[in-house]
Amino acid sequence: MTRDWLWGGALAARRDVLGFYRACERQGGLVRTHIWHLPVWVVTAPELIEEVLVKKQRCFIKSGALRSTARAFGVGLLTSDKELWRRQRRTIQPAFHAQRLAGYRTLMNAAALRLCESFGDGGVRNIHQDMTDLCFEALAQSLFGEDMSEARPLVAAAAEALHQFHHLHAQWVGAVGGLAFAAVRAISTALGRPDFVADPTLLPTSYSRRFRDATAALDRYVTRLVARRRAAPGGDDFLSMLLAARDDTGAPLSERQIRDEVVTMFLAGHETAASSLTWALYLLAAHPPAAQRLAAALDGDAAGAGEREIDRVMREALRLYPPAYRISRTAVQACELGGHGVRPGVEIMIPQWAVHRSERFYEEPDAFRPERWTAAFTSALPRFAYFPFGGGPRTCIGNTFAEIEGSVAVGHICRRFELRVPPHARIAPYLGVTLLPHDNVLELEVRRRTATRPS
Repeated sequence: MTRDWLWGGALAARRDVLGFYRACERQGGLVRTHIWHLPVWVVTAPELIEEVLVKKQRCFIKSGALRSTARAFGVGLLTSDKELWRRQRRTIQPAFHAQRLAGYRTLMNAAALRLCESFGDGGVRNIHQDMTDLCFEALAQSLFGEDMSEARPLVAAAAEALHQFHHLHAQWVGAVGGLAFAAVRAISTALGRPDFVADPTLLPTSYSRRFRDATAALDRYVTRLVARRRAAPGGDDFLSMLLAARDDTGAPLSERQIRDEVVTMFLAGHETAASSLTWALYLLAAHPPAAQRLAAALDGDAAGAGEREIDRVMREALRLYPPAYRISRTAVQACELGGHGVRPGVEIMIPQWAVHRSERFYEEPDAFRPERWTAAFTSALPRFAYFPFGGGPRTCIGNTFAEIEGSVAVGHICRRFELRVPPHARIAPYLGVTLLPHDNVLELEVRRRTATRPS
């Protein structure tokens, strides 16, 4: 990793940010570098990750990179901090209560069966598109109580524009544009505002313009949706909860707050699940022995054997291809980390991608080995050596929802179909806000199994 006085790790990160994170992990649990003199610390030691996410979490807020996309997420649950975040979490948590999750499973089963029926006898499928459609249908039916077919293309366009904006803006910061970015951050930190973020979506670029247009179209839909639900109150879904919620003073949530939570759920509530399912099915297709073990477990008579094997597959897929491939934080209070003083304005990078592939914790870290996830192995693993859903108070609110979705989708598909990677396929991750296949395309050969257990 370069330590050039001017650009620090900027060029290495721009060339291959996942490789950059792994190089940092191999150097030790805490690497201090900079991006055009913006101080950046890459944290990969589990005990230090716990310091940031749990023990000293009040010293940090969500990163400037995430907050710079406020035009999409606003100050919804994903991007808010401190007391506002705590109020939002209390409001939204009932939507993910265990009793509701049981009902969601029924809806997910129906959606997964419809998808399997659409496969027919098989063929080459863009499995990422299939998983995205499935996860959006499950989200719409479970959390909003309707199919929301009108919203689907709007959410897809906004998500694609968001990922492209995030990717290209990161490339711009890694190049000489990072000089301007770092200068603004240095000035705002010196003035006592390490949390300040300029709005890069106002830049006169084609990808900024596309992002603004796609977000505006989605906003118009949400405005109509909220108005329609206000005119017919009394529902029991996620949006109805938001409309009925009151803050500590007894006042209803503002229109903007409701919009931010709905859009956050649209974008974050199905994209990460679709990504994890896509990579899991790809890994099974690329490793026939693992797929055969899963199929045998699903067909077997042993109680719970199929569920246990799916759990191992999903754990291993989330280890190798975590949808949230890094967690970023901005220091807003002085504290200490690993014996070093952290001053306000420091950017903390916690890359799941590198920690999950560390030789310190995993034998053959780049190999797909679901069988590694025994009870003994899991209990011996350090707490933050595996954290696909984050950790501490900010653990993903939908983690159990996603786990159920993964179990249902993988179970139905692998019970009925065999998957193969097409010859000459070149598959690599694309770094948007989440870890995606390039161009949102990951094609797999799908063939109906000749013998299946009755549903």
